[in-house]
Amino acid sequence: MRAIANLRRLSLFTLAFASSCANPRHTDSVIAQPELRARRLEADVTWLSADEQEGRRAGTQAGLRAGEWIAQRMAELGLEPRGTRGYTQPFEVPKPVEVRPGSAVNGITDAAKVAPLFCATAGEVAGEIAWCGYGIVDASKGWNDFSERIDGKVALIVRGTPPDSVGTQPEAAAATSDAVHESAGWGNSGSLFLKVMTAKRQGALAVLVAPHPSQQSQPLPSFDVGRAAQSVLPALYISHELAAALVPGYDAAISAIDVGAPLAQAPRPTASARVVSNVARERGPATNVLGLLRGADSSRCVVLGAHYDHLGWGGEGSLDSQGGAQIHNGADDNASGTAVVLEVARALAAGPKPDCDVLFALWSGEELGLLGSEHWAKTAALELDSVVANLNLDMVGRAGDGKLAVLGAGSAEPFAAWLAELGPRLGLELDVSLSGQGVGGSDHQTFLKRKRPAVHFFSGLHGDYHKPSDDAERFEAEGAAKVAALALELTRRMAATRELAWVEPPAPTSAQPGQARAGGFRVWFGTVPEYAYDGKGLLLGGTSPGSPAEKAGMLAGDVLVQVGDIAIETIQDFVYALQTYKPGDVVLARFLRDGKTEEVRVTLATREAQ
Repeated sequence: MRAIANLRRLSLFTLAFASSCANPRHTDSVIAQPELRARRLEADVTWLSADEQEGRRAGTQAGLRAGEWIAQRMAELGLEPRGTRGYTQPFEVPKPVEVRPGSAVNGITDAAKVAPLFCATAGEVAGEIAWCGYGIVDASKGWNDFSERIDGKVALIVRGTPPDSVGTQPEAAAATSDAVHESAGWGNSGSLFLKVMTAKRQGALAVLVAPHPSQQSQPLPSFDVGRAAQSVLPALYISHELAAALVPGYDAAISAIDVGAPLAQAPRPTASARVVSNVARERGPATNVLGLLRGADSSRCVVLGAHYDHLGWGGEGSLDSQGGAQIHNGADDNASGTAVVLEVARALAAGPKPDCDVLFALWSGEELGLLGSEHWAKTAALELDSVVANLNLDMVGRAGDGKLAVLGAGSAEPFAAWLAELGPRLGLELDVSLSGQGVGGSDHQTFLKRKRPAVHFFSGLHGDYHKPSDDAERFEAEGAAKVAALALELTRRMAATRELAWVEPPAPTSAQPGQARAGGFRVWFGTVPEYAYDGKGLLLGGTSPGSPAEKAGMLAGDVLVQVGDIAIETIQDFVYALQTYKPGDVVLARFLRDGKTEEVRVTLATREAQ
């Protein structure tokens, strides 16, 4: 792919790498040579965001390969290894879900007749088939397709909803868009995940979903890797042909339902089914890469960090409306921040020695929910108590116009004054936020939640964010060079200040529910609150079709109690969470369901970006 561009990238990398490594202790200042600095940054971003790195997703071999490259760079700069295995600190993350051959019903493995649902988990079960109509329980319509429990059976349900008016069947949704409800009049009752979970609650061992006879010519929907919902049981789509074989009179039974005949009058299946779901949801290795530069005082430490992982071939976190597997190279997000950290490490290693230790931390697993920095904070060989401040760089590759957002600047008293002085001097127009608004969604949050001052550099969202088009050709090297100069100066000042007292950032101004924005993009969660609920948390009346909440498997009746690190006690807490995170962030959501606490990762989105 893009062979000519890759040749140019290799040439740039060779030139800049030779310049930076021929004399790693050279004393020229990073501020004094902006052109050379920009070339080195472009070379690093070019390597990290080349197609050959396959998007650097945590938990993949491509992600590990990128970590090894960073470790090699740290060694060449003379940094001290601070991982648990040399420069690296291994940990595990969820791997991309993998649909493997072998899903079957009664030995039939033909992909045109059997395919896993997005929420399926691996397993093999056998049981009598229970005919469950549309699989809907909706008290408001007086509808119940489960007249009795189906313990130990395999539920067979029809995709879609009954017609809004007798005798009509709405057009089917696109084959790859399970989130679209076929009949809006039934609201969330048409949610396929809700149907599967309802069958599970009624005792089903597995669930088979078949098309309406009017849609029998359509291919089975493809597996949607962007949906995080898991039913924790085998769940498969089956063809109309297979459904008719398992349930004699299948078409007639559905026709009877569509004209209002009671479900009890429909034919009952006589067959049993052995269901095999071969969907792998495994964990894989990832590595943080950590190098230490000793300073004059090793009792204190500044952490300069950025995440180097991205989205791999898309899926969870991707905002690409085209769908399908495409490499998400992540030049801005976050090859840019990674390159700046390495450039500042080069400058500081050249001297003079900083006033305290500086840990250069390149995190993995950020795109999956800050997994790498959280793992380090919980298991750090370097005592967290010695950390005086954190500077985080996430998406700093679009600062060609000289504009840069600085978030979390209210977490220590001197930060605002330093930034007011340094911005103009380095040719940067800084948009400084003192409040907590916008401070979530990247690795500095790991430090803020532990009451460590932290500042976050961010050049803003754009139309390529979390899409395959975030390529090196759009990286603005001159702007990133100015960001590197600012990061260097701010790191030196953090290191020189013996005490940086923590200050709780003020809360953001309130906004109307669902109207919160980050960088001009509306953050979409997709819950439908029950506003009359007066208990703690956010009671869900449902979820919006195709929304992050629906894709994560949240249901009507769930009580949302936490989003990321933010406890949800009232609707205003929820609004604050939407203001704090940005589209594409993966946050852990906790909710109460049937008296039990459940957890699920939610990939936040935006209607505008789609």
